[in-house]
Amino acid sequence: MPRAKGVKNADYDAKRRELLDRMLPRFASLDLERPSLRQLAVAAEVTAPTLQHYFGDRTGVVAALLDEYNQRGQTRLCMVSKANGAFAASMREFAHGFVLGMQAGATVRLGDVLAAALCEGLADPLVSPLALTHVVDPAVDALAARLQEHRDRGEMIEADVRAAALMLLSPLLLAVLHQDQMKGRHSRRMELNDLAEQVSAAFVRAYAAPPPSKPGTER
Repeated sequence: MPRAKGVKNADYDAKRRELLDRMLPRFASLDLERPSLRQLAVAAEVTAPTLQHYFGDRTGVVAALLDEYNQRGQTRLCMVSKANGAFAASMREFAHGFVLGMQAGATVRLGDVLAAALCEGLADPLVSPLALTHVVDPAVDALAARLQEHRDRGEMIEADVRAAALMLLSPLLLAVLHQDQMKGRHSRRMELNDLAEQVSAAFVRAYAAPPPSKPGTER
């Protein structure tokens, strides 16, 4: 019996995930220009019309790829969102973990996906909100949740935690992109772990709550 018009195959979702799995390494590759729909189809080992069947146009493919990476990173984001230890130790752990996480991954690295998402978002206004929603903002929001916990404990000064998250993330992100995706390590090498140490320490100096006054020292 023929399938009714508009009804999807039983394995539609599984096939869609399989295509995303094949395309993600190509999407995150920075060796070439932004991949066309045809190039993504080649990576998925299907035709462009097949991709259009599952995702619509190229923007739909990119949206699905960004969302797929977001879903894969939920466990890590959940870990990032939890304060781990006292404020200084927690910020140090985050900074070192972020630098390591940006470079980790067998086939698809966080740094490559972030670079691809930024490239896509800056080049295409239709993709900009997708890059923010699926890649950039989840990282900021997870760190902001961690900072909120420290603020609630009284370990951090009263501050906009999302703005503070951007203050900590931005230099770390730029440094990794500079050294890795933009190949800056060949001409202006820096030790990223040393940078993580310095950035986290400076952040703590700026945002740590002052120690409580000892009895008899109030004026």
